[in-house]
Amino acid sequence: MKERVFFCQLPARGGTNTHYWVLSVPVFILTFVAINNHHDMTRRKRHIRQQEAASPCKAHRSGNERCAFFLNKSEHCSLLRLRQDRNIISSIIKIKTTMKIEKINNLFRQLANWILRHRLIVGALFAVVIAFSLVGAKRIVIRTSFDDYFLSDDPILLKTNEFKSIFGNDYYVAVLVKNKDIFSNRSLTLIRELSNELKDSLSYADKVTSLTDLEFASGTEEGMTIEQIVPEQIPSDAAGLKEIKRKAYSKPYLAKKMVSTDGTMTWIMVKLRPFPADSVWKKTSDMAPDMITGREAGHIIGKEKYAELSPAAAGMPYLSYEKVVYLKGEMGRLFFFAFIISIVVMLIVTRSLRGVIAPLLTSVLGLLISFGIIGWTGIYIDMTTMMIAVILTFACSIAYNIHLYNFFKTRFVETGRRRQSIIDAMGETGWGVSLSALTTVAAMMTFLSMNIVPMQAIGVNTSISLLAVLITCLFITPLLLSFGKDRKPAVNMSKSFEGYIGNRFEQFGSFVIRHHRGIVALSVVLTIFCGIGLFFIEPAFDIEKTMGRKVPYVNKFLNLCETELGSMYAYDLMITLPHDNDAKKPGNLQKLDQLSKIADGYKLTKRHNSITDIVKDMNCTLNGNKQQFYTIPDNADMVAQLLLLYENAGGTESEYWMDYNYKRLRLQIELKDYNSNEAEKEMNDLQAEARRLFPDAHVSVVGNIPQFTVMQQYVERGQMWSMMLSVLVIGIILVLIFGNWKVGLVGMIPNIAPAIIVGGMMGWLGYPLDMMTASLIPMVLGIAVDDTIHFINHSHVAYDRCGNYAEAINRTFRTEGLAIVMSTVVISATFMGFVFSDATQMSNWGILAVAGMVSALLADLFLTPILIDYLHIFKQEKVNINNTQNNN
Repeated sequence: MKERVFFCQLPARGGTNTHYWVLSVPVFILTFVAINNHHDMTRRKRHIRQQEAASPCKAHRSGNERCAFFLNKSEHCSLLRLRQDRNIISSIIKIKTTMKIEKINNLFRQLANWILRHRLIVGALFAVVIAFSLVGAKRIVIRTSFDDYFLSDDPILLKTNEFKSIFGNDYYVAVLVKNKDIFSNRSLTLIRELSNELKDSLSYADKVTSLTDLEFASGTEEGMTIEQIVPEQIPSDAAGLKEIKRKAYSKPYLAKKMVSTDGTMTWIMVKLRPFPADSVWKKTSDMAPDMITGREAGHIIGKEKYAELSPAAAGMPYLSYEKVVYLKGEMGRLFFFAFIISIVVMLIVTRSLRGVIAPLLTSVLGLLISFGIIGWTGIYIDMTTMMIAVILTFACSIAYNIHLYNFFKTRFVETGRRRQSIIDAMGETGWGVSLSALTTVAAMMTFLSMNIVPMQAIGVNTSISLLAVLITCLFITPLLLSFGKDRKPAVNMSKSFEGYIGNRFEQFGSFVIRHHRGIVALSVVLTIFCGIGLFFIEPAFDIEKTMGRKVPYVNKFLNLCETELGSMYAYDLMITLPHDNDAKKPGNLQKLDQLSKIADGYKLTKRHNSITDIVKDMNCTLNGNKQQFYTIPDNADMVAQLLLLYENAGGTESEYWMDYNYKRLRLQIELKDYNSNEAEKEMNDLQAEARRLFPDAHVSVVGNIPQFTVMQQYVERGQMWSMMLSVLVIGIILVLIFGNWKVGLVGMIPNIAPAIIVGGMMGWLGYPLDMMTASLIPMVLGIAVDDTIHFINHSHVAYDRCGNYAEAINRTFRTEGLAIVMSTVVISATFMGFVFSDATQMSNWGILAVAGMVSALLADLFLTPILIDYLHIFKQEKVNINNTQNNN
């Protein structure tokens, strides 16, 4: 049988797959621990049965009671009398689990000892890794195209690629110019100069259509000619300018698309050549073609000589470029905010310069390593996924370091021995930190269940970053803390800051246990209220709801859309007929014209474009520009003649609306506004009408709006799957690691509640479900469980040492209370930077993320200890060994 190796994969562009072997690390680690634990338990049970069979005990021979043996001297190898076999096995498993935790803690102590003895080697190895990562980070290419959002075999992407192969690039650059009189000599001169510069300077420009470069059909004695309404030499006299204006408005159906009724605005449209494949443009540039086009367009319209035209650009290349520029600035601001907040929090917690520098340095190094991996492997990354990964990872890294440093500082104050304090801190917190990181990675990996590349990339990039900062935390932080001298231990620990804080948290733990009924009741009511809000969440992917008008480039775009000529988005309907030349048949063209009129009646439609506009214009032109002839002729020969005349006269527009084989027709719908539900309804209705009119044809919609709709469906389904998988995976991990289903239950209940609260806030406050907010609930689950794991892990150890739940909980609050609170504070404070963003989706994300982390902290402080005490998750039969021996 062939060996099977499973990888977590995210399909890359171009039909190939990138193997994310890095993500298999936590899976392998957790699987090894679980299997090893299972094998140990199996050996213990088998040994028990062998001991029982060989036991000379009278009680065993009588069958009334059974005997059990502890299996080695370190466990005091005593014979205990118990009534049931399951109690014997349960006791052994509990002892084994305790030994397992202590054994793992000892492994981390040994790791810390090895690091301290080989500081130069560890430092040199990390220096090499950092150098390698720096080179890899330079290879990162930021993705911007909406086409990159979909997997290579996604139906919507396949349709889009088919459309582009026939009609060319569906991306364009549009510039709306505005002046008090666009028909003046000065305005026409500038419009022509701007049109020519766009055509000559845009790297992928194919054709420019503007007032000074417009196909205008005129009837002649020979038939028809296509000319420019603005002559080569722009007139300066009033009569010549008046004639230009007359021609512009002589065809109302053309004027309404190009010129405003008051003569103050007009469009400059630039059609683009198809963009080359990634493998081609990456050889010569580190910037994607659409980004290059957007940057070039912005540079041209920003020139001073065109200022009096007040040019405003639109089109996906320009909007994508402006979005990246804005998000780069936002990410810099957010990272700076997070950096300052982290310094402040670390100063409060550690009151030490070393305690600030070490976590910050390890966080930055971890992020650099992760970017190196992303760069070398070519994993998808865009500005949004980068922003979430960086801020989330940075916050988690600081939180991991707080747990480690807090224990180190307390032990160092007690003993004054630096080296031993580092070893003890690693031993007591290393496993908790590692398990926290691995469960967060597991939660983020559930994003792979979504069929959208950016969402998968959030999970992949964040997981890689978390693993990188975990490694730096475990290796670099002990190394940095090791530099320095020992000092005298505290004479009276209770009078120290650490002792004072520990006492306060211990008192708080007692308060929680005493008032458990009221706490549980309040938690249930709040969770139910927020749970109802989940039913009111609505998706949104349009620029106004996701970014908002406070963002400068968005406000400009929306103002442009609200003008007489402006439109917000567009989508295309492609009709593939059964046979070649079917597209020229009058019946099919008339059906397409009928379909256009149906689309014009939709609430969101601004206007339409298709081959019927050209055919009707030609028919009208040949009949003296009489409006009653602005129709599709019934005669097939007449239609063929009109198209032939158009092509012979030099017309080129028809190739954008009908393919060369006359088999496919294209109908473009421009929208004046966007509402996700209404747009989806209108597109579905248009497709249904098209299938009714063309029963033998294949009908499909392509463009940004269909992509938005598909993304909406993917995100709605994907978020639910991701949340369910996060809960399931984290629960299974906790059960496998701790060997107790109750631990899994305790680990999940306090963390499902914050996820429900986040979703409820989205519903009640009207925050839309978009690409960023969709990442919140699984992310909150993954992060929130970190502090729960620390609490459970330390409570387990404390209970095994004292045998009393109340005392164990108080000890845990004393040693871990401050670290749990401050780790949440630093993560929440880091996310707080998003709240002050002008971008709506980022502000919403910040508010929801902070609310999720605060609610998770409250759940850990109030619910987790109550559940531990109530369920007795560490309970094991304890017998006084001395009494047993005396009785024997």
